[in-house]
Amino acid sequence: MRILKTILEAVPAVLLLAMALLTSVSAATRYLINTPVPDEFEISRMLLSIVVCWGMAAAFYYNDHIRLDVFWGRAGPLARRILSRTGTVLSLVIVGIYSVALFFKVLDTMKAGLLTIDLGLSVWGFQFAAWLGTLASVAVLLAQTIWPPAHLVDEQPVDPAL
Repeated sequence: MRILKTILEAVPAVLLLAMALLTSVSAATRYLINTPVPDEFEISRMLLSIVVCWGMAAAFYYNDHIRLDVFWGRAGPLARRILSRTGTVLSLVIVGIYSVALFFKVLDTMKAGLLTIDLGLSVWGFQFAAWLGTLASVAVLLAQTIWPPAHLVDEQPVDPAL
């Protein structure tokens, strides 16, 4: 689990750093030598999609996503368990369908041979990396469905007055 946690934290962090550096270098070269970095916008856009997919997996892993605290705060332990399980299963179904759809998109892009304009980079590699993020989300949600974490059931409601 420690390796999974490290991967879920490291992949989005490194890619966000790469996006920031790429954008900064491109902005600097645009003003200093009047030449932007080739394909900077396309690469940044594709890196952002990877970051979102891997970030989604991290959010599910840490159970740090949006919840309906109104219902959770008023519910008893059994209702909380049911709400947690229902939310996890529903998320698993939605992310699973998205993962399958993205996999077919990767295959279509690979068959089409889609490349970036300036550098001629294969787009399917970026989409594949994003698909791996959705696959990580599915794996985390599947594990939480089979073995729900104890803190999901024992969690105390957040007091809105604080």
